[in-house]
Amino acid sequence: MTLICASNARGSMDRIYLYVSPEEYPEVKASGASWDDASKSWYIGDGMEPAIFSRWLGEEQDDAPFGIVSEEAFVARAQAPCLKCHENIEVVCVHCKSGVDSEVGELMTRFTVSNVWAIDSALAEQLGPWPLFRKGIGADSAQEYFANHCPHCGAIQEDYLLHAEPGDVFFGLTHERPGSIEFTALEGRIQLSGDYGFEV
Repeated sequence: MTLICASNARGSMDRIYLYVSPEEYPEVKASGASWDDASKSWYIGDGMEPAIFSRWLGEEQDDAPFGIVSEEAFVARAQAPCLKCHENIEVVCVHCKSGVDSEVGELMTRFTVSNVWAIDSALAEQLGPWPLFRKGIGADSAQEYFANHCPHCGAIQEDYLLHAEPGDVFFGLTHERPGSIEFTALEGRIQLSGDYGFEV
């Protein structure tokens, strides 16, 4: 089971962040989760049973296949205006220098993943520093997917407005693009399911 944790000053794990859509806020609160106003995220603390919150931990079932596997992946970070309140916010996505489309066995290079609907435990743990990248349902989506959320107004930042068109912050993302994008390397093999777009 994936535990997305934040450490306190003593280094012990004291919070497990959850991926909760706004429609489920009353339910997760009634289950005993707490609200972190700084990150606009729900979490559970030490001593709580994670199994109760398994539906909000953001991990695909262990026996279900993932569509993309990469051992050379990064979190790409950029600044963009919130789509609702227009405050400047940080947005992130997963960018891979190499990987495999596991459904067809195709090797891929230099691609960005959007509309992510499932992640494995290795990726979920490493996304802990970005709790605002969590599951949600956009206005034009029928299915939950991992998306950026505004820390000011809570609005979901639709992936198609960050990835789909020239000029979008993650469109045709180039790892070597100077200045505008920062990359944080992810360790080891990660697996996820979503759509991918290549550098241009």
